[in-house]
Amino acid sequence: MRRLAPLLLVCFVTCVACTRTDEDPEVTRARQANELSRDLMSPFCPGRTLADCGSPDAAAVRQEIHEALRAGEQPDQIRAQIEARFGDHVVGVPRQLLGWLIPIAALLAGAATLFWILRRAVRRPAPPARTLSPELEARLAREIDEIESR
Repeated sequence: MRRLAPLLLVCFVTCVACTRTDEDPEVTRARQANELSRDLMSPFCPGRTLADCGSPDAAAVRQEIHEALRAGEQPDQIRAQIEARFGDHVVGVPRQLLGWLIPIAALLAGAATLFWILRRAVRRPAPPARTLSPELEARLAREIDEIESR
């Protein structure tokens, strides 16, 4: 136990040092704005997030997000405002657990199917069944012994 105590102390100090929040508020707002832009789909570039869309309109929405965060609004409020303005098709991240479970289950089912197919494809053939009678086997063994003794 005495050997473990210094290790636990080092782990504790490291965890405390890593969780310090002396970060500049502007950096925090920029990170929050970036997260929102990556989570929301762009209404101007189908199939792309606000962060990936090169449209000037998407840039304006990103700027609105920055300004709203600078004004003190919470990310959830900003997300709700954007969803109310553009509709549910801007929701890029599933809201419910089922939205996450269905793709994961499909991925696992595909991996299991691929494993099963590859296993069957690489399986070694079963050893051939014995087709020799015991009498014939004994006779062959005697003949091999005669050949080897010569």
